[in-house]
Amino acid sequence: MKTKKATNVSQQFTAEQQQNSEVLNIFTLITEAARAVVSNFENRKYRTSVLVNHLLNNNNSLVQEFISYFFNVTLTRNKNSLLVIYIGFDSEAVSRFGTLIHNMFLREVYKLTMKERTAVDIESCIRIDAVTKDIRGFFYRRLAEGENDNVTFLIDEPVATTE
Repeated sequence: MKTKKATNVSQQFTAEQQQNSEVLNIFTLITEAARAVVSNFENRKYRTSVLVNHLLNNNNSLVQEFISYFFNVTLTRNKNSLLVIYIGFDSEAVSRFGTLIHNMFLREVYKLTMKERTAVDIESCIRIDAVTKDIRGFFYRRLAEGENDNVTFLIDEPVATTE
C-alpha cells in the first residue's frame, strides 16, 4: 500500500503524529510480548523487568526503556522527532538458553509491526540489533539502583506451559 505524501504542513504534522502514536502503541505491545515469552520461567529474575521513563530528562532522546535479563527494548526520538523502537538481546542469555526465546520474541515483534497489521506503516521505525550485547549487566544495575519516580519493576507470576 502506497501512502499519500503530505502536501502541506498540517497534513505532514498529522501523519507524523499518527506514526508516533502507532509506534508508542506498538512499544507497549512489544513489551507485553517480551514479558509473555519468558512468563513460564520458575526463576523470578527471568520474569522480572524494568520499565524506565526517560521523559523527565530533557537532555536526551530516550523516551522509554524496557529492560530484562533477556531483552532491551528502547523507545527513542530521532532527530526529526519521530519515535523509533530499538531491540537488543543479551549475549549470555542467548548463549545459556539458546536462540528459542530470541526467535519467539522476534516472531512476535514481526507480527506486531508488519504494515498489514498496523494502522500506519511503522516498519521503518523498528531497529533490531543483530549483534548481542551485555544487557544483563545493565538490567542488574537498574535493579540495584531501585525503583523511583522514573523506574518501575515488573515481576510477573509464572505461567505454566500447556504443552
